[in-house]
Amino acid sequence: MNLQQIELTDRIRRLVSLDPQITEKKMFGGVTFLLNGHILVSARRTGTLLAQVSEADSVEKTKRPGVTVMVMRGKEMRNFIDVDYDNLETDEDLAAWIEVARSYVATKPPKK
Repeated sequence: MNLQQIELTDRIRRLVSLDPQITEKKMFGGVTFLLNGHILVSARRTGTLLAQVSEADSVEKTKRPGVTVMVMRGKEMRNFIDVDYDNLETDEDLAAWIEVARSYVATKPPKK
């Protein structure tokens, strides 16, 4: 993991550490944070934040500079967005993006 990814992971961990429903798992070349077993957010090697969001949030949020739909193996993953590090300057910025993801992921039934 690079320095930016480590720093972002630590920031996420501080913001979500008190929630017993959130766990960590090594995925995507780093640490991914899961809510009830579903991907919530992850710090990617590129220094971007990966967040799982509703399709409506995906359409709305990707209108902002530095926010794009995740592409995996050439395919757009409509419920996942990448948020550039420049949009995560403060912990309040980061917490707001985590909350966007949480509002969607919390609607899913827990994985067993």
